[in-house]
Order: sequence, then structure tokens, then C-alpha cells
Amino acid sequence: MSGFVRKEICEGVSFNEMTDHRFKVGRLSITLLVPLNRETAAANALLSCVLTHACRQFPDITALNRKLNSLYGAALYPSYQRIGDFQAITIAASGLDDRYTIDNESVMSELAELLCEILFAPKIIDGHFDEEDVEQERRQLLEDIDAEYNDKRTFAVNRCIEIMCSDELFSIGRCGNREDVKKLTQQKLMTAWKTLLDRARIEITMIGSTDTAPVYERFCSHLKGKSRKISGKTAIVSAPDSVRRVVETDEISQSKLVMGYRCAYPQNNKEIVASTLLSAVLGGTPTSKLFQNVREKQSLCYYCACHIDKEKAILLIDSGVETDNISKTEEAITRQVELLKRGDITDEELITAKLAVKNAYISSLDSPASIQSFFIGNLLRPEPLSPMEAADLVESVTKEELLELASQIQLDTVFSLVGN
Repeated sequence: MSGFVRKEICEGVSFNEMTDHRFKVGRLSITLLVPLNRETAAANALLSCVLTHACRQFPDITALNRKLNSLYGAALYPSYQRIGDFQAITIAASGLDDRYTIDNESVMSELAELLCEILFAPKIIDGHFDEEDVEQERRQLLEDIDAEYNDKRTFAVNRCIEIMCSDELFSIGRCGNREDVKKLTQQKLMTAWKTLLDRARIEITMIGSTDTAPVYERFCSHLKGKSRKISGKTAIVSAPDSVRRVVETDEISQSKLVMGYRCAYPQNNKEIVASTLLSAVLGGTPTSKLFQNVREKQSLCYYCACHIDKEKAILLIDSGVETDNISKTEEAITRQVELLKRGDITDEELITAKLAVKNAYISSLDSPASIQSFFIGNLLRPEPLSPMEAADLVESVTKEELLELASQIQLDTVFSLVGN
């Protein structure tokens, strides 16, 4: 196994490879990265799913599945996510590593060609996508949005982000919202597809032990000379003017408290690892400050954990509480954050957090899919780390470096979702 090797096909189009001999299955993906936009977020998300239904060469799901089955049961996976103030649309394919094919057949080369067909030559009838495909994927996308709404923990975190970043692109959901999806027209989908092809930064990722040269050449034949330069950057707010407090009601038995903090933007790879470690010390392990002091010792909540978004430089602490304990829980969380900022980190907290973070990075190597996911999450970085490179940096982070990051944490938004 080695780190990521990056080759530029042309400006704005890169081929990234990671050699790993442990798996019998390889992973190949195309990710299109564009600035988040309220007008196009839903269209881009729906488009990623529609494209994997059919293409010009394989004009229905049956023909496409027949092709995939002929490639030793290969599979396609559309996805969409928010990375900083950008939206990443990914179409991934997994297939048998070429070491195990009959007569030296190159499954990865075939999948490279298929991904290009899906993206550049989709099934278009009279100037628009297949209506049945669109409606089927629209229904599925609406169900996914409803599932996030019905999971009140997820909903509360998303709502806090929406309020906290209301004047920023980051407030836009990874697939827009329900009304955006319902109102999508064929014309908007076609416009979104053409815009992605013309303007999106393209990152191709290949993970496995297959010879990358033929796969690289396949993509070059489709993408060479199609330069593009992505515009925009993620807005970082370092210091809020005041703390926003919002309380909303819903039909729930367990109230939700989410506290959003602004923090330092990690400038380099070591600071990325340090920020992840800081989050673990505060609320990411069974020995963390929030778990031990807010949940266990004071029994103020059912859960209390934190997550840091390194690209947006925000830290979110979310908890499930009884309505009568919301104020006490907020006070207890605030106290633990202040203790951290004043340098109160025990050796046990630091050692346990380092073990947890290191294990999490190493666990990212468990499958080609998790390696790909790790890489895509670091696309905005000029030199993305591999999971093992990140794991190797953990021990080098000092307590002083953590405290420097902790000193810049500032409360921005407090969101409470309480029962009617």
C-alpha cells in the first residue's frame, strides 16, 4: 500500500491513484466539484442518480446491469456531499481486481470507459432525460430527505448549521431541500448536466492493485484538453458578533441541544490531524470531557458528542436531553469547553484520544470504498493525505498545539429542539 499519487490530465482534471494489494475488488470514481448553489444543489444531487440508470450505449437499467454483470458483477454507486462551501457529486464503480479475471481481462479499464459513457453520453430523448428514470430517482431522493428529517438528531444538527451559516453557502443542504427537488424540471436537469461538464473540477480516483496506465489513458482520451478552473472558496468566519439562540418545537419525546462553535481553520496537514484530535479530546471517546462529565457524572443527557468540520472550521456539540435539563446541559458543556481552552487536558484524555483518532484513520483503510470516501473528504486540500499518512501524524501532535487550537473556539449558535 502506498499514498495517493496525483497526475494532472489537464487544468482542473486530476487522476489520483492509491495502490493497495489487500483487496480482491478495486474502486474507481469520478467526482465533480462545484461551488454550492441554492439553485443547482438539488439538480446536481438528482442528476447523479439519474445518470447511473442508463446511458446512450446501454439505454435501460436492464442493459446496464447486463453490462455490469458481464464485468464479474461490477456495481455503480452515485453519491453527493457537502465539502466546505462546495458540492461534490460522485459516481463510483467497484469491480473485480484485474489479478483475478480470466484471460487477463481488464475490468478496471472497462469500468473507466463505462463511467465516461455515463457522464458524457447519457440517455437523452428529445433533448431531455428519460422521464421514468427522473421520476423514480426523484421519489427516492425525497424519501432520503424525509428520512433525515425524521431522524431528529440529524435534523437538529442540520438545522443548527442552517441557522449558524445562514448568510453562507454552507447553509445549503447537500441535496438542496424537499421543495427544490419537487420543483425540478427537465430543463433544470439538462442545464445542471451541461454546467457540470463545462465548469466542474474533476477528480478521478482509482484504488486497488490493477495497472493504472490503461485506465489513465482511457480517461485521458475523454478528458484531455477539457480544461476548467473552479472558482470560489470556502468562507471562514473566525469570530461571531454575538451568540444566536433559537428554540423550535416538534413532536418528540427527547429534546435536542446543538451548540455550534467557530474554530481555527487548519492550515496544513498536521493541523488537520490536530483539529480531529481536539474534537476527540472534547467529545469523541468514552474518556472525553463531555462523555465523562456531562453524560456520566452529571447524568444530564442521553448522549453528548462533538464533531469538527475541518473545511468549514466549525465544531458542533450535540446532545439528547430532557427538556427540563437543557439549560443545565448547556452550562455543563460550556464549562468543559472553557476548561479545555484553559489547558485542562489530562494525560489519559490525550492518550485515549490519540489512540481513537489513529484507529479511526487506520479503519479508513478497511475497504476501497472507505479509502475513496476519505480521499474525497480531503479534495479541497492541495496535497491530500492518505489515511496511513494521517495516522502517522497523530503522535507528533503536542498538547501545546492542541491548546493553541482550543484557544480559538468561540460559541456562535445554540439551537434547541423541544417537544410540543
